[in-house]
Amino acid sequence: MMVKWCGLAGLVVALALTGPARAEDEQITKQITKQITWTVFDAPPYTIVDGKNRDNGISDRIRRLLTARLSDYRHSTMTVPFPRILTSLKSGAEWCFVGGVKAPDREAFAVFSRPVAMFYPLRIVVRAPNRARFEALGPLSLRDLLTKHRDLRTSVLRYRALAPAADALFQQYPPGQTYSEFGEAFRMLLNDRLDYLVEFSSIAAYHARYLGAPGAFVGFPFAEENRVPVFPRVMCAGTPWGREVVARIDAVLAAERASPAYRGIVEAWAADEDLPRIRAVYDTFLASD
Repeated sequence: MMVKWCGLAGLVVALALTGPARAEDEQITKQITKQITWTVFDAPPYTIVDGKNRDNGISDRIRRLLTARLSDYRHSTMTVPFPRILTSLKSGAEWCFVGGVKAPDREAFAVFSRPVAMFYPLRIVVRAPNRARFEALGPLSLRDLLTKHRDLRTSVLRYRALAPAADALFQQYPPGQTYSEFGEAFRMLLNDRLDYLVEFSSIAAYHARYLGAPGAFVGFPFAEENRVPVFPRVMCAGTPWGREVVARIDAVLAAERASPAYRGIVEAWAADEDLPRIRAVYDTFLASD
C-alpha cells in the first residue's frame, strides 16, 4: 500500500509540475500555427517574381519587413493571378496582398491597412515615335481619347483599380480589350499593337528597361490625372482573422513609415524626375490612414 501511495503521490506531483509547462507549450504552438499567406503577382517594380530583381520590388520589400516584425505568424508566399486574389478574398481565404487600392466594392469583402506606398504620378504612356501624334491632340483628356478617338487602341488590367477618375471613365467607356499581366501590355505597346496605356510612370519606366528599350515610351499628363497620389495598402480577407492581422500591420507601419529606411523603400525604382514630387507629398502619405 505504501509503495502504491508513493507512486500515486509522485504522479500527482509530476502532473502538477508539468501542467503549467504543457499549457505554455500548447500556447506557443497555437501562436506559431497562426499563418499569413502573402499573395503576389508580377507587377514590377512593386512585385517582381522573376529575373535578377526577383523579390526586390517595393511591395516585396514591404512584405519582408512585415514578415520580420510579425514573427509570431508563419508566413508563406503564393504567386497567383490578381483576379484569383480577389476571388479568394471574397471567399474568406486567410490571404493578404501588399499593394491593394481601397475601393468601395472591395471594402465589401476585404479589410485594408493604412497606406504602405504610393502610385504616382499617373500618365498616358505612348511609344516615343508617336509623341508628335499625341501632342497634336492638344492638352490630353482621357475622356476624349475614349470617346472622340476610339480608333486609338488601349487596354486595362482586369479588375484593377487605378485612380478614381480614370476608373470611372474606363467603366463608362470600356476599352475593347483587357490584359492579365503588365509585361503583356507593354510588349503590345512596344510592338504597336496598342497606341497608349494609362499607367504610373515608375511602372512604365521599369518595363521599358526590362524590354531592353529604355527610351521606348513617353508619358503625358492628362486632364483627369489625380493630382494627389493613389495609396496602395495591405489588403486582407474581411474576416475577424483579417481585421486582427491588419491591426498588427498598422502598428508596424506606425512605427516604421517615418524612418529613412522606409522612405528608401517608397522611393525605390522611381524615376529621378519623379523624386521631387514623391518627396513633396510624403507628409501627406504619413498623415493618411
